Amino acid sequence: MNTEEKPITGTEVAYYFVCARKLWFFAHNIQCEHESDAVRMGRHIHETSYKRKKKEVSVDGIIVVDWIDHDKKVIHEVKKSASMEEAHEWQLKYYMWYLEQKGMDVADEKSGSEYEDRAEKRGYIGELNYPKLRQTKRVVLSNKDRETIEQKIIPNIKKIRNREKPPRTVEWEVCKYCSYNELCYS
Repeated sequence: MNTEEKPITGTEVAYYFVCARKLWFFAHNIQCEHESDAVRMGRHIHETSYKRKKKEVSVDGIIVVDWIDHDKKVIHEVKKSASMEEAHEWQLKYYMWYLEQKGMDVADEKSGSEYEDRAEKRGYIGELNYPKLRQTKRVVLSNKDRETIEQKIIPNIKKIRNREKPPRTVEWEVCKYCSYNELCYS
């Protein structure tokens, strides 16, 4: 199955940072998330937090942003825990990059930090929201991040997608909580 031309989703970017094998399964429509307690818990947190916010803004059927606050120019992503923070951060950066490709004014590292609290002076920034932890983390898209997305992340995701077989199993701490665990270790 050639998945080279299929657009890359935010989920694939997150999985790229979590596990190449999980990314391969997902890209080949082998999905186990619907049976996962961790995914159900994440969905519950997402649905019950920030109730007044309009949630899940789908763009081109490729990315699904949790919500966008246009007054404050903040793109929000809600997560249940910070255990996969690097994956969460890159997923949000990918959303920002993708929206920038569509014409949205996304702040760079200079204006994002210099005018953090003055939305009228900067483009959009990102925010990771961890309601269970009562924490937030601001995210800006640097020029280096843009380059990393275009020259490393996207090409590597395409390589993983186009493998004939999934990458080998690599066991680490999060595997026991992964929705693909049985597929990898049975």
